[in-house]
Amino acid sequence: MTIGDLSIGEVVADKTDDLVVARLSFDGYRLIWSGGVSASYVAFSGLPDESARESAKDQGPVPQGKFALEPSRIQESPAPESAWGRWRVPLEPYRSTVDRMLDCFKLVRTNMYIHGGSNLGTIGCIEINDDREEEAFFERLRQYGRRIELEVSYTGERKGRYEDPRCPY
Repeated sequence: MTIGDLSIGEVVADKTDDLVVARLSFDGYRLIWSGGVSASYVAFSGLPDESARESAKDQGPVPQGKFALEPSRIQESPAPESAWGRWRVPLEPYRSTVDRMLDCFKLVRTNMYIHGGSNLGTIGCIEINDDREEEAFFERLRQYGRRIELEVSYTGERKGRYEDPRCPY
């Protein structure tokens, strides 16, 4: 479902014939691929000084909740860009994540991606800063070829810095 510039992600099915259903998670430090052969990628979200909460539009890290990624929506740049890297894929928040943003933040954060780049810091995206890890992640996502679920749930110090106290996740 699309509302303006917001695509609402569809829930990923738990079983597709005999295929292993993979899942992604992001804890504020690592983007983790679970299912089949697990993998982990160093990743970051938010301002470099970690000063903005998840509720800060165009400043804070990606809000906690569930999102869908569609490999067919991967965008590739002919040359790596310092802010975007070589590849990016949009995050499609599930309805429950949109509802959390509306209820707690009184706004909906849009235009968020997983991408690479050499500049540390984002305004709502998840960034994989290592070029080799970025390439490995996007190659795996392409090969997986199906919609995949991502859950964002901050841990450790980043949970205290990023989570909006009005709405714990």
